[in-house]
Amino acid sequence: MSVKENLQLIDSMIGSYNARDWKRFREMLSEWVIMYVPGEGPCVGHDANIESIKASLAAFPDAQQKKARSFGHGDWVCLQLIESGTNTGPFTTPDGKAIPPTSRRVEMKGVHVAKIQGGKIMEYHE
Repeated sequence: MSVKENLQLIDSMIGSYNARDWKRFREMLSEWVIMYVPGEGPCVGHDANIESIKASLAAFPDAQQKKARSFGHGDWVCLQLIESGTNTGPFTTPDGKAIPPTSRRVEMKGVHVAKIQGGKIMEYHE
């Protein structure tokens, strides 16, 4: 795929996340996708990653992502995401501790890097 097509795939991934369209989101991931999230070990497989994302949404059910900018080279795409949401559910830390909700709105900026091959996301690093 071209860099342009890879960037369009990332845009579609963000759109399906925001719409909570997990069927469409799953279609963009390789069956054995590896996702790396800070504070957590790597998560392998499309279904395991979707369940992990859904679990994090328990703390921020209204979370939305917005792409600030992106670029690509070959199979790799880099993007700056702005994620916002309201903490209305308990937040579970990687060690299993539950932190009660604060009802506060947060906005987080992050850089994400993805490797795309054959129209599927193979690796994703937050």
